[in-house]
Amino acid sequence: QPELGKPMRNCYPLPGPDFTYGIYMHRRDGGVPEAIGHWDSVKAKPRKRVMPRDFVAMGRGAVAEGCTTAREFALYYKFKDTRQIDKGILRYGGKVPPGMIFGRPSRPSTPLFDIIQHRYKELWMEQQRARTVIQQEVKKKVGTFQQCFPLMGEVRGTRTSFLRAHPLPVKEESFWHLRRFQKVWAPH
Repeated sequence: QPELGKPMRNCYPLPGPDFTYGIYMHRRDGGVPEAIGHWDSVKAKPRKRVMPRDFVAMGRGAVAEGCTTAREFALYYKFKDTRQIDKGILRYGGKVPPGMIFGRPSRPSTPLFDIIQHRYKELWMEQQRARTVIQQEVKKKVGTFQQCFPLMGEVRGTRTSFLRAHPLPVKEESFWHLRRFQKVWAPH
């Protein structure tokens, strides 16, 4: 039974204060100063990487040699084993090219001075003014062109624009009759 007002005790007794938890390494166990001061570094062993076969190049070579059957292709692949080229820049012991930069480029800093002075608004307004001036000049050129050449300046209409301007007359609805009753003799 737990004591009154106290939580229930764990059923396992804990070891004394001089007990060390975890694995003790006899050779090197200097605690935190040892871990910070001496890093365990492993040097990579250079190993030759076996690249996969380059079937495209082998197929081209087989066709150039005049192979036509599957057996000839298989014999060519057996005797002319072509491997793909290793394009890895950094293999074990490889050197980095002098202009090589890794990672994404950082964004240019935001020009806060231009934002505070509303410089972007002024640039936008100048672009709009220039655009309006160009549109007015184009309208003037089109107007003078139409005055000089009235027939050439006209925009030709299409069938659709003509039908919109002149809609077809609506047919009066007539009731359908059988063909044999259309020409019936009626006495006067």
